Amino acid sequence: MDLTFTAVSGGSREYSVRKSGFKATYYTKKEIDDMYPAGGYSVVAQIGKGRSKQGELLSGEASEPIYAVSKLPHSKIAGYIPVGEKEYVVIVKDVLLLWLLFSLLALLAVAALVFLIVKVVPANGGAPETTTNTPGVVDPNAQEGVGDISVPDKIETSGKGIKVIGFPKMTLKAGVLEQEFILSNPKENPCYFKYEIVLSDTGEVIYTSDLVPPGYAISKFKLNRTLEAGSYSAVVHVRPYSFDKEQRPLTKFDSKTVIEVTE
Repeated sequence: MDLTFTAVSGGSREYSVRKSGFKATYYTKKEIDDMYPAGGYSVVAQIGKGRSKQGELLSGEASEPIYAVSKLPHSKIAGYIPVGEKEYVVIVKDVLLLWLLFSLLALLAVAALVFLIVKVVPANGGAPETTTNTPGVVDPNAQEGVGDISVPDKIETSGKGIKVIGFPKMTLKAGVLEQEFILSNPKENPCYFKYEIVLSDTGEVIYTSDLVPPGYAISKFKLNRTLEAGSYSAVVHVRPYSFDKEQRPLTKFDSKTVIEVTE
């Protein structure tokens, strides 16, 4: 069945198709609702998207195919083109890309929220990891200045953030155990840090520190073995423990890095 309708003037907006040069004015959904609060108008076809072609909609010298009225997934009615007295061809637009964009934004928002939650020390309700290990000792290489460390009996970590400095690249020396690289713990943290450097390809642990108090840093340390010159993919595990005599394990952090070993 080939039907032909001719668009007539009406509505506040314009529908256009660049490829065919088709242009027609149309009413928005709100305008139609205001014009026909009790209904009483007819939708004779749809344009833009459809399953079964019925004919053409003419406007000046241009035309566009029209389709039988049907509900399509991921689509919406964008407007109503008048073609006669109380008769309209509806404009159907594909909103799949928009839906996918909103879904992607929602996933990014969730990922950002998870990232922020991970960056916060678990509250008492979300019990932190427990351990039966004996309390750790402060790394002898950790330095801030002269003076003893004052460690409280108990520190409240619920809801407090932990600041971790990433390591996109580490530069070490080939053929020696003694290395110079700064592994620090920001002073505003409510916790100790314990560092572990692991080679990604083999899982070999090449360095493990003792506890680094907040405000302290290790600038010199000794590897478990020497490394040959080259580039190594690695992960720096950061293990926080509460800065008190209980030394409760808190949220763990991992930082991927590339170790450049030079002669």
